[in-house]
Amino acid sequence: MFRRSGGFTAYFVDGKIPAADSSDFAAALAAQRFRSIETASSEESSIGWVSPGDPTGDSFEVEDLVHDDAVWLRVRVDKKKLPAIWVSIHRTEAERSRGKPMSARERKELRQELEQRLLPRILPSVQLVDALWHPDRKLLLLFATSTAMREEFQKLFIRSFGVPLSEAEPRTLAAQSGISREALRYLDEVSPVRWPRQGEDEPTTRRPLSVASGRDDGDDDDTSDELVELGNG
Repeated sequence: MFRRSGGFTAYFVDGKIPAADSSDFAAALAAQRFRSIETASSEESSIGWVSPGDPTGDSFEVEDLVHDDAVWLRVRVDKKKLPAIWVSIHRTEAERSRGKPMSARERKELRQELEQRLLPRILPSVQLVDALWHPDRKLLLLFATSTAMREEFQKLFIRSFGVPLSEAEPRTLAAQSGISREALRYLDEVSPVRWPRQGEDEPTTRRPLSVASGRDDGDDDDTSDELVELGNG
């Protein structure tokens, strides 16, 4: 499942779901499994769970899902759509044979007739989207960043397990990492800093992170307990 490049969206699972090696977990996936639309005669899409070992969605074996301390989930999205070029070709042919443009109603009827006749012969586009769930951390990584895919995945997850997902913002990730309350309060106060590129003027305002130097070498130097400002160049 590793790729050379790409992005991901991090979520926290806001609730309890069955263990990945349980029959309840497999049943939840099977209830929302992918269903084929290969023979559909209308434009539509289908989204559902499949396993990494079975892209049809017919089986969900534990060995395909559980990998060490993580669970490998996979979603399949099929979309069937009549290519616009086919509509254009048949419309042009019809208008040339009759010697006049088609009305809006006639164009709609032509499209419906083409869908009924051609769509059963057209294979849908297929997209496989992976997710990695860490039950011990309640953290889920979805290897997709588009708004449409993120929304569809969240809906599918809720339908399957009955618990929502909350997007893991940087502040939330920091809180989950176990850092101190003082550090969290600092994060609530800071704002992003744009570092100047070569030749640009240095930003006039920024709040540096201050940490104690922590030296305790018995030296009488007054700087032993001073604060060191990080980011001041």
